[in-house]
Amino acid sequence: HPFEAPEKFPPEHADIIEDELQLYNSRQQEFGSSIAILNQQLNQHRQALVELRAEEKKLVRNAEFTSQELSMTEPLVKTGAVSEVELIRLRQAVNESIGRLEVTQLTVPKAQAVIEEALDKIDERKQQFVSASRIEMNEAKTQLSRLNISNVALEDRVNRTDVQSPVDGTVNQVLVNTTGGVIQPGMDLLEIVPANDTLLVEAKIKPSDVAFIHPGQQATVKLTAYDFAIYGGLDSVLELISADSLTDETGEHFFQIRVRTKKNHLGSDSNPLPIIPGMIATVDIITGKKTVMDYILKPLKRAQASALSER
Repeated sequence: HPFEAPEKFPPEHADIIEDELQLYNSRQQEFGSSIAILNQQLNQHRQALVELRAEEKKLVRNAEFTSQELSMTEPLVKTGAVSEVELIRLRQAVNESIGRLEVTQLTVPKAQAVIEEALDKIDERKQQFVSASRIEMNEAKTQLSRLNISNVALEDRVNRTDVQSPVDGTVNQVLVNTTGGVIQPGMDLLEIVPANDTLLVEAKIKPSDVAFIHPGQQATVKLTAYDFAIYGGLDSVLELISADSLTDETGEHFFQIRVRTKKNHLGSDSNPLPIIPGMIATVDIITGKKTVMDYILKPLKRAQASALSER
């Protein structure tokens, strides 16, 4: 793989990249040279095998020709056309040809084994290079992991010197302004008016009314600081109902709900009326619609439902 420097690396430490690049190139060159030598040896062994196979074919043909000559000469000896000495010479020639052929045939497997050994050496050299690189990479990753852990701890110490608001907004009141003062856990430092387009309002509802509400219902948030008859309320949507009833400090049971307003202020956008944390509000949830006749008939329906009941 080619050397790839990190994309986000401090320019003032460019010399580190240069040193690592030189080390990488040096190792690649050393590895390439060793593989080239092994490949050269492999090619020599392969060439020797090619020559052995050519010699084997030559000896096979020579043995065939000598044997054929011997077969043709043997009948002539009986007729006296060829001497016994010539027959003996031919028989020796046949034996020598077969002997050289057998030696060559035994040498071929040895040459093949040498080639396999050369291939194994190449694979072994590659594996050694990869293994050494992986060991070094793992050591570097371990060291990097330790540095990251140390860096996180240092960053945490630095970050704890800064106080960040969880939301964007405007500072309404600074609650701690003593230089060198000690801040207790959970202590309020600032009051911030959120700059979001909406507000989240928490309210309590009686257990007897919880059966008639559900998330998604329309609601109206009325702020006691602003006269509803003059300034109106904030259109809202019911988002959350607590899974179970809660108990306040007086022992009264209630369900907690959250409604999301569609605006973060009363009045117009050009002349908004600010809303700050701690303002008291009431939430009206629209559970349905009734006509005037429904209210007139309500006592009659109640009497009709209980007319035939008995305690």
